[in-house]
Amino acid sequence: MVNILFGTSGIRGVVNEGITPELALILGRVIVKKRGARIAIGRDTRLSGPILEEALVAGINSSGGCAIKLGVVSTPTVAIATRERAERGVMITASHNPPQYNGFKLYNRFGEEMSRDEEKAVESALATNKFGPFEPDGTCGSYNVEDAVERHMEIALGLTDLKAIGRRKPTVVVDCGNGAACSIAPFLLKKAGCRVISVNAEPSGVFSRVLEPNRESLEDACSLVRSSGADMGVGYDGDGDRAVVIDESGEVLGLDEQLSLLSSHIARNGGTVVSTVEASLAVREAVEKNGGKLITTEVGSRNVAEAIRANGAVFGGEPCGEYIFPEEVLSPDGMLATLKFVELLCKEGRLGKLRKNVKKYPIKRAKFSCSDRKAAMERIKGIVTREFRGEVNESDGVRVDFSGGWLLVRASGTEPIIRITCEHRNKNELEKVFSKAERIVKEGVQ
Repeated sequence: MVNILFGTSGIRGVVNEGITPELALILGRVIVKKRGARIAIGRDTRLSGPILEEALVAGINSSGGCAIKLGVVSTPTVAIATRERAERGVMITASHNPPQYNGFKLYNRFGEEMSRDEEKAVESALATNKFGPFEPDGTCGSYNVEDAVERHMEIALGLTDLKAIGRRKPTVVVDCGNGAACSIAPFLLKKAGCRVISVNAEPSGVFSRVLEPNRESLEDACSLVRSSGADMGVGYDGDGDRAVVIDESGEVLGLDEQLSLLSSHIARNGGTVVSTVEASLAVREAVEKNGGKLITTEVGSRNVAEAIRANGAVFGGEPCGEYIFPEEVLSPDGMLATLKFVELLCKEGRLGKLRKNVKKYPIKRAKFSCSDRKAAMERIKGIVTREFRGEVNESDGVRVDFSGGWLLVRASGTEPIIRITCEHRNKNELEKVFSKAERIVKEGVQ
């Protein structure tokens, strides 16, 4: 019997502890809903990937399914390949987690992350061993697909202003982090008309830096931007669905800055943009100054994707470097995000100048240990909504938007803690709001 729970982005854990070939085998058997079902499979460069892939394929085949092996590809490549070639998709990755981790991200036939109801059905089957009979007959098996990356590039390039990029021919430093982005990022940018300088671009599975792209892990790429005189740089996580951008001075853009700039660029003629309850005031201002509307939803790219579909939004993103372009696929794509930042650079000017137009407001954060997050949040929500006047959003914790700022109290999805985030245009008012919220949370977790 296997007991495993999906997190906010698939199944993840330490290899040979939570994540094992046995789990991969059973998962493969579970996800085949009917004989002949085609399952697209990709993986990042982790050394545990090939073993988990073979076990997954064995499980798919043993239930009469057909495994479409894409090889080492980015997560958005799997999403697109699933939509175009398969009934379901699996990306073997642990994204930005350390090398000893791995996991499985599951997609439905539309190339979107499985809904929570679908995940619950898989969880139930994993826990009870409820899956089809062992019935390999040689009619399905598995086969390799060699052109999934090319197809992804074709779609992304078709959604980009290549003429603007071709006129400027910017130099871009690309830090693939020795992850799945090695399979596509440098080649995509060259096809777009950029001059490319690659670093950590060997898909060896031996990582030269921390997989989460941030100021510290991208230090070498930042130095290379400065020394080479490049126009910009970009760094990726392990599976290529996140992109973090570096300006021409070798400075990493803040994630709220990135989201604000991209939202303004894509929704420059209005339209609806989706982000999460963690979205900054700067993001809202970037959307509204162009006559657009910002909708906030729960944290997680699946929730952003669902809100994009429900509201006909033109763009969606989270302040973690994940961006969704509904014209392409309802799944985060760090590759198309990169092209859009290059397009922004070529059409509107240097990123170092553009980022100065994004206002930064005082913000405070804190976290508090809490053994029973659910019960504590029920107590806290009631008090917060009584004590603070404004627009209330309880989709993920409780967020209150009021004149000049906002407050978010939210239970962590992975740790026994409750977080406070507060942003305000006025520093003195920020201190007052934060102090009041801190008192409420401290009493609520006791």
